[in-house]
Parts: sequence; structure tokens; C-alpha cells
Amino acid sequence: MELKQKYIRDSGYDLDDDFTDFLHKVDPVLAYRIGKYIEDHVREVPDNPLRSHVLGGVVMHENKPVTFALELVKQKGLLVSLTNLIFISMDEYLDLINLNCYIKSNESSRQPITDNKRSILAI
Repeated sequence: MELKQKYIRDSGYDLDDDFTDFLHKVDPVLAYRIGKYIEDHVREVPDNPLRSHVLGGVVMHENKPVTFALELVKQKGLLVSLTNLIFISMDEYLDLINLNCYIKSNESSRQPITDNKRSILAI
């Protein structure tokens, strides 16, 4: 009796060998968290076949922040290609934030800042 293949959702990314090799070398739970974070939060990348984009990201693993840099390329008419992934220091991650080159994880849930002067004065 032959089993039918279950449905596998297409992620919409092309994965290069360096990217997948990195994920195979790390703890499987951490690899899953990084992969899920990328899938949930990486937005549209502008087409540019001559230049790669580097984005910083952070996930929590065993109650510690794990920072990483993701390299990706987007060519017109093709899927986003995830080309490389490396661990970076927190200082390097903060540098990427200052350059606005990081994965923005809470864009959709960000609430506008309200004026709280009244509550501050009432205290």
C-alpha cells in the first residue's frame, strides 16, 4: 500500500545551499524559530539582480536573544532567493537597525502613540 504525499505549502522562497547548510548545522528548534520568523515577517523586497540585501533579525531561544543576518536577492519575475544566514553579535544587529536594514516584526500590530500629557499631569 502506497501512502499519498501530504500537501506541502509553498513558501514562496528559493533556498540556496549556504542558507540550508546553516540551518542543518544549528539546533533544530532554533532553525525552526528562525525559519518561522523569516516566513512570517520578511516583506516585499525590491527587484535588483545586481545587489543582495542584508537584513538583521532576532529570535528568542532558551530565554536568550539570538541575532542573525539574512542575505537575500530578488530578481524580476523570480522568487526571493534566501542566499545566506549567519549569526551576528548584538552590536552588529543594532547597527543594522540604525541602517534600517532589519526584519520589522511588528509593523502590522504597531499602535499609534497617543498623547498622554493629561495622565502624566494627573499623577
